[in-house]
Amino acid sequence: MKISLGYQVLFAVFLGILTGLFLGSFSSVLQPIGDIYTMLLQMAALPYICLSLIHGIGSMTPSLGKKLLQRGWFFWLILWGSVFFVIYALSFMIPRPLFTIIDASSNEEKQLIRNFLNYLVPKNPLYDLVNNIIPAIVAFGLIFGIALMHLRAKEPLLSIVERGTQLVEKILLWLAIISPLGIFIRCAVAFGTIYFEEISSIGFYVMGFIFASLVLTFWILPLLLSSFTAFSYRETLKAFRSVCLLPFATGLPTLALPLAITYMKTLSQRTREKDHFDSLSQTALPICYSLGQIGNCMALFFILFISFFFRHPFSGWEKAILSIFMIPMSFGSSTTSLSVVSYLIEQLRLPIESIALFKQGAVITLNFQVLMSSASILTFLILVIYSYYNRIQWRWKYFLIHFSCLCLTFILAIGFFRKNVSMNDYFNRKNADFQVADVLSFPVHAKIFQGMSEQPRGSNTSDPFAHILRSGVLRVGYSTLDPPYSYLNQQGELCGYDIAYAYQLAKDLDCTLELIPIRFEDLLHQLEIGEFDVAMASVIMDEERIKTMEFTAFYKEEDFVLVALTAHRARFLDLRALEKNASLRLVTYGSLIIPARRHFPLASIEIMNNNDPLLEPLLQGKVDGALWTRVQASAWCGSHVDFVPLDYGGALGKCFFAYPVKLGASTWASFLNHWLVLKSQDGFQDAMVRYWIEGEKGKNLEPRWSILRNILHWVD
Repeated sequence: MKISLGYQVLFAVFLGILTGLFLGSFSSVLQPIGDIYTMLLQMAALPYICLSLIHGIGSMTPSLGKKLLQRGWFFWLILWGSVFFVIYALSFMIPRPLFTIIDASSNEEKQLIRNFLNYLVPKNPLYDLVNNIIPAIVAFGLIFGIALMHLRAKEPLLSIVERGTQLVEKILLWLAIISPLGIFIRCAVAFGTIYFEEISSIGFYVMGFIFASLVLTFWILPLLLSSFTAFSYRETLKAFRSVCLLPFATGLPTLALPLAITYMKTLSQRTREKDHFDSLSQTALPICYSLGQIGNCMALFFILFISFFFRHPFSGWEKAILSIFMIPMSFGSSTTSLSVVSYLIEQLRLPIESIALFKQGAVITLNFQVLMSSASILTFLILVIYSYYNRIQWRWKYFLIHFSCLCLTFILAIGFFRKNVSMNDYFNRKNADFQVADVLSFPVHAKIFQGMSEQPRGSNTSDPFAHILRSGVLRVGYSTLDPPYSYLNQQGELCGYDIAYAYQLAKDLDCTLELIPIRFEDLLHQLEIGEFDVAMASVIMDEERIKTMEFTAFYKEEDFVLVALTAHRARFLDLRALEKNASLRLVTYGSLIIPARRHFPLASIEIMNNNDPLLEPLLQGKVDGALWTRVQASAWCGSHVDFVPLDYGGALGKCFFAYPVKLGASTWASFLNHWLVLKSQDGFQDAMVRYWIEGEKGKNLEPRWSILRNILHWVD
């Protein structure tokens, strides 16, 4: 007995989930096959979008095209207005995004518009096809289709385009036949490799996406059909079931095309002009397919969520630009959403990890996106055809009543959600649960001293390197106030980028480790008497210190930034005005005093001891801002959400972190320099930057749970 494609897909989903749970991370060997299937989909989808648009528009007469435009534009606006309504209603449930850092030196809005225009205008169609630039491909199809529509004796060219369209449709049909294999691989890889704790971090986006698709498919779109046509709610659901079910199961929106034609033929039996009805449906369907897939617009919901998750808030103007350009960027097929999201993440300067989060969420959301798009294609097609044949029934009272109920439902949901559900972003407690053991295998034993009374006596040797090798003990100076370089985590453990380097240095020297607290005002004295052999706590190398200490080559370069209350950020955007502000009150410390006085000669500057919390006067409201380094300020503001760092593109100067040793210990400094080069070459430096600075914890997770590993114990 032949099994229908729908049941094959369901079986493939079930088998893929079991395979992923059984194999775990070993299922990743199937990923290349899944990538091939995805690439084949894109190979067929992109030419089809272009060819179907050219054929659909070019086959019309100018009068027919003009009439369809006049009859369809209103419903097209309502369709896209509906999805924007749902997206922004959901976005109100998301807490207001906070800032990680404000770039006060750039004009991102003009650059954003310029880049979007380059993405939308078909400057080089071949380049657009190769690079999956869907909006430009759609624009190319529209322009050539309109031009073809106005040609005389266009039948030979139309025939060629039609043959090309049929050719791609045949390829898409073949891909539909093997779709159970593609779905099986996708599910197996997803359930075998994805860490579900990572999915839970974007749980609101995934659940919100599903909720939006169900609301649009089973409430808003049926409301539009029943408000403007003779369709009842039950008839609408029957239509959606016949057209949308198979595309939803397979994740292929192109399967909606033949199903929509079949349904329209059935529907045409109710009209008096059956032949014209069928012909117009086949002409309008490619246009509705390319321009009416509102499910693709859900990429905007992901971007709005990510702006909260990674603390990258958009201005009202940026949101307006993004919303306007999202419409043409959504034209095309659901298989190209990844290209659109990747482009937006790059242009909006969102963290690159956002792409991985989108891919993980797409395992669940893609089919619902296709469901929504398939239903919107059919809805748009029916409304356009009915409007063309003057069969629209304007039931405004019915529409307004149900739309009011919809608005009330969202208002109640937003109020309940914001009051009763808390959402955490990426920076909540970031670095707070990090620890050295996560990134170092078998770290050496370390003794951590905290007070002067318990500190060991200094070695007072002229050659620290020889003393380390002879005694087997490495002494390192540390601080607890400089995240993410040297600080205490939420368990009270000493950790950070520099602390990890200290452990690794001791391990490479085959020494035990003693960690001695730094008194920054006595740093020179501590080095001279040998209280520690090297200070590793984001020590700034400056012109004054290099006169009295030996330094390694700098390992990190950072801009100086100002930290201020987020609510007062507008006061700090104009650096020139700040430099002339005599009422400005700032706080800083140590090597930062010189740039503070240089750039703000009229300001009142409070000097803090290096061993005291720098931002304490800012927290108490005694000063307006603080001069600090970019990464440290960002780390501090991550847990103090009322404050934000403002970066002026290096206009305040830069600082250089390096490891100081006592003056004259050139052999020891030379060894450290060569050792740092080795650490940069063997990948240690990159790993530390990813973990401590960029916060990528996923690299050190335990292997994914699987039946093969954790139950049967067939592999380690």
